[in-house]
Amino acid sequence: MKTQSYDFDSLNEADVREEIVAPLLRALNYRAGTQNNIIREQPLNYPRAFLGKKKKSDPILRGRADYICEVKNNVRWVIETKAPAAILDSDSIEQGWSYANHPEVRAVYFCLTNGRHFKVFQTNKGPDAPPILEWDYHNIEESFGKIQNLLGPDSIIREHPTYHVDVGEPIGQGLRSIVRITNGFIIYETNSLNMPALTEMITTITDGSIERDENGRMEAHVETLVPFQSLQELNQRLGLHSMILRSEDKAISSDPARPTRFHSIREVILPQGEKVLNLTIWQKQSLPCNMPVRAETTGIGALQGHTFSGQFRGRLDYASLNLKIAVDGSFQVHLS
Repeated sequence: MKTQSYDFDSLNEADVREEIVAPLLRALNYRAGTQNNIIREQPLNYPRAFLGKKKKSDPILRGRADYICEVKNNVRWVIETKAPAAILDSDSIEQGWSYANHPEVRAVYFCLTNGRHFKVFQTNKGPDAPPILEWDYHNIEESFGKIQNLLGPDSIIREHPTYHVDVGEPIGQGLRSIVRITNGFIIYETNSLNMPALTEMITTITDGSIERDENGRMEAHVETLVPFQSLQELNQRLGLHSMILRSEDKAISSDPARPTRFHSIREVILPQGEKVLNLTIWQKQSLPCNMPVRAETTGIGALQGHTFSGQFRGRLDYASLNLKIAVDGSFQVHLS
């Protein structure tokens, strides 16, 4: 592998990913969409049990793994990148280990790098164990043989020929016990305001996951993006851009006659003077007083293959204005 000369003081974390890590993965023969796959920026939603938390009031930790390298859809290792100015300290190691040890990932190794320096750890030895391999960027060419012997696809399969089996109850037929929402959409078909801007609007589901809580019930974490900036800002204030929807079911139904229901209720207070989108006139306005808002979201559907689809319902209740807004439509999400 040939290296370049960089002024590391001028690089940021995104530069490290693009200029340092991406060429290394190509040299190791990893490519997205191949049997030596690369999954970039995987969102991870940590179960309370994983964090030693039991109460529903405890916040759920979320993270995002920079790179997950997957060999033959079987064995994984992860890379966590930092800016060149960052120190690869115990907190960074703990973060990398938490991604590698996540039940959705189960990586055999995790690598930390700030571009200048690389450290590789063995996941099952825990975050307190020393690295099993280290190298600096300036000597990556002379170290490449060792790197390939540890992290190359053939070496990964050689050293880890068997996969750590997911022994948990599947989220749905043909799925794992924790699944990733890779993409999806919500189509708004009708709304109580008869607003053309809301009719046939498509909201993109960018990512997320479905897992079980400590009582065995399902929780769906969903990230969304709407095509209008002012509406996206309102969704962010209402918490609708990043939702947790819960179900009383333990698994997603594959029977359309007995669909699975996910539901979320969120109550917020928008402060007096804040400028937000007024959906009735589709313009931003300053709020004349503190504005309590109740947002309710429901998705009801069934699983077919790796696609969960059905009917969507959204409700906004501005109690102080005696205003209730309803939107209805359909949704589809793809699971892996």
